[in-house]
Amino acid sequence: MATTVGLMRLVVTASILALFALTAPAASAVPPAVEQALTREVTAAELPGGVAVVRDGAALARYAAGYSDVAARSGFAPDTHVRAASITKPFVAATVLQLVTEGRIDLDAPVERYLPGRIRGDGFTGEAVTVRQLLRHQSGLPEYADPRAPVPAGPVTADQQLDMALAKPGQFPAGTAMKYTNTNYVIAGMLIEAVTGAPAAEEITRRIIDPLGLRDTYFPAPGDTGLRAPFTRGYELVDGRRTDVTAFNASAAGMSGALVSTNEDMSAFITALLAGRVVAPAQLREMMDTVAQSPSDPSFRYGLGLGSIRLSCGVTVWGHGGDIPGFHSLMVKPLDGAALSVTVTQEGPPESTLDEPVVQVAEALYCPTF
Repeated sequence: MATTVGLMRLVVTASILALFALTAPAASAVPPAVEQALTREVTAAELPGGVAVVRDGAALARYAAGYSDVAARSGFAPDTHVRAASITKPFVAATVLQLVTEGRIDLDAPVERYLPGRIRGDGFTGEAVTVRQLLRHQSGLPEYADPRAPVPAGPVTADQQLDMALAKPGQFPAGTAMKYTNTNYVIAGMLIEAVTGAPAAEEITRRIIDPLGLRDTYFPAPGDTGLRAPFTRGYELVDGRRTDVTAFNASAAGMSGALVSTNEDMSAFITALLAGRVVAPAQLREMMDTVAQSPSDPSFRYGLGLGSIRLSCGVTVWGHGGDIPGFHSLMVKPLDGAALSVTVTQEGPPESTLDEPVVQVAEALYCPTF
């Protein structure tokens, strides 16, 4: 009996993989506007380098500018690993939405139902915050991360991250505002674990990463500070000097930003998500039910782990950005058209979001000028 069950599981798993895995795309030329924009942004902002991938059906185009390793003056290999940072969030949200489809999570239920007694702090409780509010950053919960504090050297757990947040006062009553806060996705990962009984990283891998054939996408092991080869190094300016910040304790970001991927895989994920191959249609509509991120900038809106940007030409693209020391990425796609994933390896100049280098590459692809 055990052998028969094991064989049945193998057959089912193989069938799922065959159904969802992405067909290896054919290579194609990079749209000239993307090539020119990436080169221009890397040069103008004096960045170490950048890489972009455009996926349009079966065609895949890659381009890189600058160096993946400044000291060695190395170029960028295909399938170059980068830290996906907050692009982790749509993977987490999609897993929660799958659990909604299965009737195991209710978007409008209080977090207290799944984590009884765990969310208690100054001005907030688990009874007052819903799952929907977590995923759309409307919970009012405080940010656990302190950008001024050094990254912990050892593994960091979700419970430790949550405890750091609970020591701070709430930001606003749940549902009355929107403020992007990493704590929300730490808790979303804890919900996944409470409902499934499995580590969130394993559940996301089983449900999304493996079925989609994203072979270069993974959650680093606790305490792992490196990246799998091939990878690009990440840099930031520290006291005015370019500094290699590639080594990073990914567990400090957890379910808010620990994922490692490639621009090839990220473009494949957003293509599959918007095509309805990751969550059910009703749940995809929930992900795309957005609120403005800032009253002063209506170009950027946020749903359930999925954001939208209205570009200068009126085209709306869907996806997510990711920023972590040394790696600044954008993964987007319009409902019809090619997907773009782009990473630059140093923060750009401190200007408005629409002027960020990665957004300018998106503008070049979707709003070409002739």
